[in-house]
Amino acid sequence: MEYTSTIGLEIHTQLATKSKMFCRCNNDAEDKAPNTVVCPLCMGFPGTLPVTNKQAVEWGTKVALALGCKINLFQRFDRKNYFYPDLPKGYQISQFFFPVGENGKLLIDYLADDKRTKKEFTVGITRLHLEEDAGKSIHASNATLVDFNRCGTPLMEIVTEPDITSPEEARIFMQELQRLVRLMGVSHADMEKGHLRVDANISVRPKGQKELGTKVEVKNLNSFKYLEQALKFEIDRQIKILESGGVVEQETRGWDSKTNTSISQRSKEGSIDYRYFPEPDLPPVVLTEAEVNSWKKDLTMLPRELREKSEKFKLSYDRVTELQGKDALLGFVKLMEQDSSLDPKAVANWPNADLAFYQWIMKQEPTSAAIKQVYTAINSGVKLTDAIKQIRTISVGELESTIKTVLSENAQAVAKHQAGETKIIGFLIGQVMNKTKGSADPDQIKDMVSRLLTK
Repeated sequence: MEYTSTIGLEIHTQLATKSKMFCRCNNDAEDKAPNTVVCPLCMGFPGTLPVTNKQAVEWGTKVALALGCKINLFQRFDRKNYFYPDLPKGYQISQFFFPVGENGKLLIDYLADDKRTKKEFTVGITRLHLEEDAGKSIHASNATLVDFNRCGTPLMEIVTEPDITSPEEARIFMQELQRLVRLMGVSHADMEKGHLRVDANISVRPKGQKELGTKVEVKNLNSFKYLEQALKFEIDRQIKILESGGVVEQETRGWDSKTNTSISQRSKEGSIDYRYFPEPDLPPVVLTEAEVNSWKKDLTMLPRELREKSEKFKLSYDRVTELQGKDALLGFVKLMEQDSSLDPKAVANWPNADLAFYQWIMKQEPTSAAIKQVYTAINSGVKLTDAIKQIRTISVGELESTIKTVLSENAQAVAKHQAGETKIIGFLIGQVMNKTKGSADPDQIKDMVSRLLTK
């Protein structure tokens, strides 16, 4: 029997504000000693009163706008009650009844595995709300320690509709979201540092069945790799249960990256278990249409827009995705908008340089070796004019002499080439490039080596 998988994601993204969500503590606890970036308020001491971080509200609203959400002008914080060692107050301040935004969607395009086909899918955004982060439990061999530095860090929680149909789509969605918040400058979004964390809800059902299967949640996945692996494992696990006549239990599971298996942790809570009620120490957040519209105008180009603009500048889609992976796509678009006469291939081949560098390439048409020398120099802080003066060149006669020396020093390799082992020419070309130290054009070297080998 064929099965269909249905996936929804709950994503926590730390906001890179200067201070925490409800107090003035430094929001950057990177490399700080445990329990040193705390105050009575984020530690939950009696008698303390929280104050909402205005920057967090603005950034949360901007991300919700970027995700196509309808913004709630009236927002309110609520108490989410649960008891855990890393939650000193015994409750978390969150938004349950009146979140930042709701009913959005994100259209994502991506390069298929064949590296040629462009594919698309759309994911609905149920809601985006703000809350505070909890501390961090550190499990030692004979004890569990708690670091409260992270307590009170501003979080956006983004909840998707169950529109994702495969582990690959889940990974691609998360990568797109990471690009989006980084481009907007609201989060560092490093998964390995816990800035971006995801819980995945997954169910399977026989193909053609309308009713969804029983949902299982896999908690705290902190890498794209683990997300994809965990979903693949969970799909297989649930299918095996159904195939054997069993029943999938609704529960929360954790991912063990050492054994590549999911492990049952607890039965899944419902919202009623948290006993939500309005946070009595915080007034509601009331926005105006004018504020929201001004923030909407501030939105920078988002990942999809950058890809579309890059294609309009005649850059192939596979190169677009390659530049995107190097975080160089925004720079490419800005340069092409400054001077549309630039060669897009040159800008893509040598990313993150300034306009004058590409104009020099267009005007002087230097060899690739010369471009590489100048590019390396300017990236180490040398001025463009000085880098151009330092270009090392080699005459045709010097190059031929160098190649002959290499061939004589590698007679065994030459013999193998003449015996039909043509791939060894790459080794000989590499030897010549080492001797010329980048002062000769690689294409010229290849042509000359090939010619001298056939003599």
